[in-house]
Amino acid sequence: MNQASHALSIDNLFVTYGAADQLRFALKGVSLHISKGSWTSIVGANGSGKSTLAKVIAGLSSPSDGNLTMAEDVRVHIVLQNPETQILGDTVYEEISLGLLDSASLIDRRSKVRAILDEVGLALTLDTLTAHMSGGEKQLLNIAVCIAAGANLFILDEVTSMLDHGSRDQVLQVMQKLNSRGATILWFTHRSEELGYSERVILLDKGQVSYDGSTRQFLYGESHSEDSPCVQWGMELPYVVQVVKQLEKRGYSLPNLPVLPQDLGEAIRELCQ
Repeated sequence: MNQASHALSIDNLFVTYGAADQLRFALKGVSLHISKGSWTSIVGANGSGKSTLAKVIAGLSSPSDGNLTMAEDVRVHIVLQNPETQILGDTVYEEISLGLLDSASLIDRRSKVRAILDEVGLALTLDTLTAHMSGGEKQLLNIAVCIAAGANLFILDEVTSMLDHGSRDQVLQVMQKLNSRGATILWFTHRSEELGYSERVILLDKGQVSYDGSTRQFLYGESHSEDSPCVQWGMELPYVVQVVKQLEKRGYSLPNLPVLPQDLGEAIRELCQ
């Protein structure tokens, strides 16, 4: 792949803790390239190094060794797990204004804030108190601040883990829209049902990359005779894949191995025709 197409390159990255005679590895020799405009999911059990990798890429933590190179035109921002962690402003307007890159007039700033709220689907007045917002609304607000700051590489570290189903869907839909416009998405998650939004899965285990490949292969495996990497690493298969597996047992083979509910619906319609 042409290096110019890389948003991010990581080479032999280490993060260690503790004294020299009792070193603990949070990340151990991680190497990967992230293409511009891609959506990559990073998975792994607690303690696998996911959050450490997210914070190193975001610049919140420093590596102990190795290289991390960001393309010159990439602006990276992170949204963390707890929706309240990053909110500083008392109102929606104050919060998004903190991220705006320019010092436009008050009217222009209010217009820009309104446009960004519309972009993330928040139908709130500018003077809405952030303390009165739901968890889902706060995560969308955090994404809005990233947009205001000009982010084109979004790191989302377990951002849906504290949200209800409806709020999770809203966040995913917003990120799908941003990705379709060229944003690069690094989606850190433990929810297998969210993997279908990405084209690539990276699995971390004890600070090392143990799988790096297509999402479809991660969920379905290379052949029907063996468990997929998703199952091998102790993750529950998404409901869509479970349905496909049950249909296969009954002799129905679906085209394209769907990974999202809408894909499953389309595959079943094709099968019925």
